[in-house]
Amino acid sequence: MLDQNSIAQLSQLKKEILASKDYAEGVVVGANGRFGFVKLDDGRTAFLNPERMQRVLPGDRIKVNVVKNDKNQLEAELEKLLNIGTQQFVGRYKIKGNNHFVQAEEQGARWLFIPPPLRKKCQENDWVLAELNKHPFDDGKASAKIVARLGSPTDDFIHHNIVTAQFGLHRFWSRDALAQTEEIAKGINIEKREDFSSLPFVTIDASTTSDMDDAIYVKTGENGWQLWVAIADPGHFVAPGTPVAKTARNFAQSVYLPGRSLSMLPEKLANESFSLLPNAGRPALLVRININSDGSIADYQFQFGKITSRGKLSYLDVGAFLQGENPSITDDDEVKKSLTEANKLAQVRLKYRQQHHLVYEEQLDYDFILNTKGQLESVQKRERNDAHRLIEEAMLCANICAGEFLAQHKTGVFTTHLGFRPERIGEVRAVIREDFGEEFNSEQINELQGHIDFIHLLQNSDEHRSLLAPLKRMMQNSEINTAAEPHLSMGVKHYATITSPIRRYVDLCNHWSIIQILDGKQPQQMPAKVLDELRETLQQGRQACRQLEQILVGQYLSNHIGLEGQGVIRIVTQQGFGVKLLETGFEGFVQIPKKVEKVFDAKRMTIQIGERHFALDDVITVRVTGVDLEKRRVQMSLPDGFPTDTSELDASDEVLAEQE
Repeated sequence: MLDQNSIAQLSQLKKEILASKDYAEGVVVGANGRFGFVKLDDGRTAFLNPERMQRVLPGDRIKVNVVKNDKNQLEAELEKLLNIGTQQFVGRYKIKGNNHFVQAEEQGARWLFIPPPLRKKCQENDWVLAELNKHPFDDGKASAKIVARLGSPTDDFIHHNIVTAQFGLHRFWSRDALAQTEEIAKGINIEKREDFSSLPFVTIDASTTSDMDDAIYVKTGENGWQLWVAIADPGHFVAPGTPVAKTARNFAQSVYLPGRSLSMLPEKLANESFSLLPNAGRPALLVRININSDGSIADYQFQFGKITSRGKLSYLDVGAFLQGENPSITDDDEVKKSLTEANKLAQVRLKYRQQHHLVYEEQLDYDFILNTKGQLESVQKRERNDAHRLIEEAMLCANICAGEFLAQHKTGVFTTHLGFRPERIGEVRAVIREDFGEEFNSEQINELQGHIDFIHLLQNSDEHRSLLAPLKRMMQNSEINTAAEPHLSMGVKHYATITSPIRRYVDLCNHWSIIQILDGKQPQQMPAKVLDELRETLQQGRQACRQLEQILVGQYLSNHIGLEGQGVIRIVTQQGFGVKLLETGFEGFVQIPKKVEKVFDAKRMTIQIGERHFALDDVITVRVTGVDLEKRRVQMSLPDGFPTDTSELDASDEVLAEQE
């Protein structure tokens, strides 16, 4: 039996052994071999040999002891599995003899065995949604089960199915949610609501839109105009915490993939019960906004009522009417008068925002036209007209008023933009000193009025306007926030979206807050956990759209190698520059061969090659020279410049990943 002295010595020895170990935590990353790596939280990367890699999966979070191997490289010894990286994943079904496996599409993913009862009659090379059944950490043996068969590689719209599953966009409704939907769809009682059906509201959307959640009416006022925005009102009938509301929170938004839409609310509610269909009484949140003749907002009022839209108009038809080319758009003279005044108001509001807030150049949008197999057939550039701008100005007014109203009541979910990224502010100020001198005071550029003044200075200066493009790429992204902070990119103090409660959960939440305020109740606050979940889900939706577009474009361009066109430079790096074709929106990367001498300015994002100068927003002619379908990369070259080769595709991977 050990005496106390021996026990103390052993305890001290254990402490010394533990102290000598280099413990760290990180995430497992796969490779193209049987080995892998762990990216540690402290920035280091440690090697995982095949034996240890057999016990973990890419994405796992693990605790390791970091040692040096005989090659003097950092190597990780497994200590503990902290979190399983992925429970569900998309992969290909594999059959070898009598054994069945699934392999995720991520780099370094290995074949996972599927026990016979968990196979769902899938065939070789089927795309499937799988779930981890047994993790290999304990004994190196892993297994999976099939959740759903997505289809074979040749099925119609197979990539839509893959992306929908990969990003968790499937629309599944619980029995309780379906029952609530049916109850609402039986009929909504709006008899006791104040009736605004005498006002000539109309909706203006794309001709194919069915979930119409806003309508407008404009008339002249004493000192300018009175703008009415009527917004669909699901908030009174889908209460917080009910089954439909819970599911809408999980979905966060309607997602519009090329060729397929995924509704946030059940389609029976989104396209029928709450949609502001023509000649049908509908509940609505009404925002009455008095706007002065100079475009400034004088006052506003929120109230609930019922409306009847007098028409479902399209952007194309309204745009033609405003240009005098479609006088027979409607027989209703009140509607015609409202559209005419709305157009005048939009022009004045745009001018006001240009002077007092911030307005950047309009970005081109594109519509993908797919064939019956779900493949890209053609691309149409979306032409913006006065009707688009009319609706845009009306919605901006409503959301600006909502932001102010909710901020006053210390509630709501805001869309915020806090200017330049903290980690890039030093570079921003360095560029400012180079162009404006040491005496220029840049301390206020991340505060509302200081930011507005600085951007206006650049926009109105022929000498300094070229700084706008690189500086914009040093800005933060906008995000949803429960803090009533400003939206610097728009140059407004508060901004809260309310105009799409059928399509966006944040808008629905803001409707609930307005209902509570108008009812004299204390509005509920969104918990931080819910806010974080919404941010993540919204990001997933954006990534899904981006990935599917890349797949479709890659397939299309594989059959159009050699395509030439004008494009705008979107990103500039040491290796080359990313270009977006103006006619189609297709994006690719022009790789500069290593042998070509160049001068790269990282702060201004420019490259000088001999007498040629390449900068952001420059328009150049490029040619498509290669496509990597697996990595979803498009390689381009200058027809009359340095040659590029498809073997250089990999060199631009990191650059394009950063761009995305």
